[in-house]
Amino acid sequence: MVTTAERERLEAEELEDRVIRIDRTRKTVAGGRLSSARVVVAVGDNKGRVGLGIGKARNVPEAIAKGIRKARKTMIRIPLDGYTIPHVVQAKVGGAVILLKPASRGTGVIAGGAVRQLIEISGIRDVLTKSLGSGNVMNRAKACFKALSELRDPRHVAQQRDTTVQAMMGREIVDPYAQLEEEVEAAEEAPPEQEAGEAVAEEVTVEVVAAELEPKDELEEPEEPEQSKE
Repeated sequence: MVTTAERERLEAEELEDRVIRIDRTRKTVAGGRLSSARVVVAVGDNKGRVGLGIGKARNVPEAIAKGIRKARKTMIRIPLDGYTIPHVVQAKVGGAVILLKPASRGTGVIAGGAVRQLIEISGIRDVLTKSLGSGNVMNRAKACFKALSELRDPRHVAQQRDTTVQAMMGREIVDPYAQLEEEVEAAEEAPPEQEAGEAVAEEVTVEVVAAELEPKDELEEPEEPEQSKE
């Protein structure tokens, strides 16, 4: 349902899209009835980033493409404590209220509907959720996205309070996705000089080996003087 170009962009950026809700509407005008579609789409990389977009168009494929483009523009980075969220958070949109709670390792995603779709592609693997208000799917999706965007990174909070994460929470907080990104960035910055040094060392080694393998010229034995015959 998504165009080939849009699908190639998502694959290039290693993003996954989920269609949460498709609503079809009809509007009566003087010339007849006009049909249109409204689509709620979530986009994430399964590594701590997620976005939510709503697309409207005359047909469903075009509405999905619009929703994906809007979701990519609204993507946020979610702070994590291992593979769960760092603290309890609650958000409300319209009549929908979504509550998110941290969970221990192995709990899984305890959620359903739109909330589950958003959380799964965000990379969160353990979380407890509860819907406390309206069952409107679009408002639930918006409320869940709002709750995820209100999560605070413990490291930033510790810096603002002029303390450490260990002193503030009694333990260290590790975000595996952020840690992986930092390692990749460090690896991308360090190699140029290191590779240049390794290349020079390899050239020197090759020259030494080549010199050792070259056949040595045999020493010419001095000619003995001819003895005169008496």
